[in-house]
Amino acid sequence: MSLSPGAPWPWRRLATAAGLWCIAVGLGMMAVWLAEPAGLAARHPGFFGMKFNAALAFTVVGAALLLIRRGYRRVPALMMAPVVLYGALALSQHLLRIDVGIDTLLHTPFVDIGTSVPGRIAPNTALCFMLVGAAVAVRALRGEGSLPQIALGFAAFTIAAAALLGYAIALDFAHDWIAFTRMSPQSASCFALVGAALIFADTREAGYPRTALAALLGVATYLILLAMTYRELYRFEAAFGLTFSTSGPHGTLSSLVLISGTLYCALVAHLFHSARKARRMAADLAENRARLSAIIDNAVDGIITIDGRGTIQSVNPACTRIFGYRPDEMIGRNVKMLMPEPYHSAHDGYLAHYRETGEARIIGQGREAEGRRRDGSVFPLDLAVAKLDLGRTVAYSGIVRDISERKRSETALLEANAELEEFAYRTSHDLRSPIASSLGLLTIAREMLADGETAALEQTLGRMERNFRRLDHLIQNIITLTRNRLMEEDAEPIAVRAAVAEAIDALSHLDDVQHIAIENHVADELTIVAKPSKFHVAIGNMLSNAVKYHDPQEAQPRIDIRADRRAGKVRISVEDNGLGVPPASRHLLFQMFKRLHPNRSFGSGLGLYILRKTAEGMGGTALYEAREKGSRFAIELPEGEGQ
Repeated sequence: MSLSPGAPWPWRRLATAAGLWCIAVGLGMMAVWLAEPAGLAARHPGFFGMKFNAALAFTVVGAALLLIRRGYRRVPALMMAPVVLYGALALSQHLLRIDVGIDTLLHTPFVDIGTSVPGRIAPNTALCFMLVGAAVAVRALRGEGSLPQIALGFAAFTIAAAALLGYAIALDFAHDWIAFTRMSPQSASCFALVGAALIFADTREAGYPRTALAALLGVATYLILLAMTYRELYRFEAAFGLTFSTSGPHGTLSSLVLISGTLYCALVAHLFHSARKARRMAADLAENRARLSAIIDNAVDGIITIDGRGTIQSVNPACTRIFGYRPDEMIGRNVKMLMPEPYHSAHDGYLAHYRETGEARIIGQGREAEGRRRDGSVFPLDLAVAKLDLGRTVAYSGIVRDISERKRSETALLEANAELEEFAYRTSHDLRSPIASSLGLLTIAREMLADGETAALEQTLGRMERNFRRLDHLIQNIITLTRNRLMEEDAEPIAVRAAVAEAIDALSHLDDVQHIAIENHVADELTIVAKPSKFHVAIGNMLSNAVKYHDPQEAQPRIDIRADRRAGKVRISVEDNGLGVPPASRHLLFQMFKRLHPNRSFGSGLGLYILRKTAEGMGGTALYEAREKGSRFAIELPEGEGQ
């Protein structure tokens, strides 16, 4: 696991491995030193290159790494103080040629393996303890990756890697900076692993690419080994008193090393440049894919891709909303599953015909078609199909848009236009008819006055009055209809029984209303949230219609008003025992200018049409039910404010 809890899993695993390795090596070497196996020391003295104090320091470093992984900060930083101090004191002994007693402070070696001083660690080991201790402390205190941490880990890793490679190629100076004191392979492995964790675990958080750091590590290690190789060569010359000419083996070796070093550095630089370019391209590609994915996923229209055989390859979320299928229910199946007949059966033939002839019927052209939802319902859609030439394969993309709402709007618009035309024609006719009749009667009345026929004048004036009353009634209905369409008002709580009682009182001017028993059966507590003016128009319209069309031959004419709640709606009905609606005329109910009893027609023919439009304006519907004697008209309205 990494030093950073949020780092990617491989780097978390590397840092945890480094901590565990340091603890395992440290505890193992301390146990060996405490056991004092003389036979092992005689057979393999190099195994004891890691001293007891160094093993203890590695155990502390490993524990600190694991504590940082757990989220601790102050404790790991304090643990690194003795490690850094130990490295500094050990290094000062080499530089200042002194003995501060740190080598045998906690343990006296039982065997001398030929080091400069028993228990003394090498200067490169001491330096790496200082670098690693400081880097771990910086990481613990800051809580995130930083440049100082990476730089210190970089230096420690380079020194340790050079030592390990020195063992592999028998380059003594790589691990023996001074005679008889070397960095052991165990120490080199621990420093290399900890250094790698410090470098690569938090590079993203610090803003440095791992590829670039890896290339720099390679170059730095190579240059260090190159410098050490030259030093060994010159030391060899000095030891044996040899001098090679520049054109001899020395010059040839130097040239080969320099040329290989140049080529190696050039290769690393090229790889670094290529890696940066590839990383930029990958970042651009990922950004473009993310942008395209965001556009497709948030598109209102459905986007479907299919292969040459019609198998669905991908769908966007809008397809689920449009068709009702989950993506996994569509991908891998033939796209004709989303089509009703006859498209379902003919689709594979369309594709085969296009592959054979290249003749496009839908591809490259937009058209209206039909789709089939998961529940089997068929709906209209706009479809646009494009061919995608992908080199070795061909695919097709389709963009679908559910146009059900648009079709409903178009149908409603056509119906509204037809109603408007009929309204304009019938209104102009019904407005002109009483005016023309009254003008004729006015001429007759003027002639009667001139001839002194005053007895017949009253009948003519009565006919004129009826014409104007009819005209006024028509205009009042037109005003009511227009007001209900255009007037904006808020829904309010309405006491239904009180509203019905008010509408009954308003009917007192109608003829014969005193002879009709009108019963208000609505409960006192029933209320509805509705638009007041529209609600009163609807109730008044149903009552006036029942009064106008009562049966004069009925001995006990009556009208009953009831209201109840049904499935979240309020139903208000007006039932009478009047003339009813002739079966042959029921298909004309709620239409404009339809008089269902021509022999008793004294209205404009707009009453039931106004009732329907008013109910629809409140989010409800107007209903009719035939009775054995009479009629029952009702409106159903939402109980709440969903109007």
